[in-house]
Amino acid sequence: MCAQQMFPRQVDGAISHHKWEVDLESALQVQGWSGKQRDRIEREIDEMAKHFPRWLLTVSIDRERVVCKHCGGMLVFDRGLRCVQCETALRSQQLPTEARLAWFGLMPPIGIDGLTKLRKGLIDKPPPQHVVGQRPDIGHYLLVPTLAIYPSEFPNSPVRVAYLPGFSKIPGIPREGPSHTYHMLSNGFMCLFAAGEWKRDMTCCSVLQQRAYAHVIKLLNYGNGKRDAFAIVT
Repeated sequence: MCAQQMFPRQVDGAISHHKWEVDLESALQVQGWSGKQRDRIEREIDEMAKHFPRWLLTVSIDRERVVCKHCGGMLVFDRGLRCVQCETALRSQQLPTEARLAWFGLMPPIGIDGLTKLRKGLIDKPPPQHVVGQRPDIGHYLLVPTLAIYPSEFPNSPVRVAYLPGFSKIPGIPREGPSHTYHMLSNGFMCLFAAGEWKRDMTCCSVLQQRAYAHVIKLLNYGNGKRDAFAIVT
């Protein structure tokens, strides 16, 4: 049995939590993978369910999620491929050939009260799909949405992780574009691996935990004025 996922949606004015078991066969079909990759993708899904339980397995083209043509909802692997909102089904053959499996979700909380140059702007007007909250242990915090994409050559090639366009609109955060200084590739993708660093046994979960989360923290510190943020090993 593959891991379950959950998504809150409004029904008759009340919030209900729709749950489903990830359709592994449909996911393999979208990626163009054979049964040889079944154990690997099942491991990926199980790890994400344990450590990032609110993230959803979906479909993207580069960092643009493929969405439902009827309501704009995200596509998930629920009894095939279907919209998480209106449950309209979609055959994998209807997807563009560039479509790839991807995880979408919010990074763990990052405290922002120490980011004196960014704090007020983030609290007053968070970027779209970013969440600002407050709790006793860390004060004000930011949840940053990201997209983690499996290339067709995975696991020979690394998972690619991207910011949404709104992140670069935060005052102080550099504009999108390649940079050695703050470790960015084009189109909002993080540069997470030097040549030869990627290993086939690395998973999406480990990339998010060990590299992508640290990248978000460093880039926020960079935007707050710490220009050597990426020179510090974390």
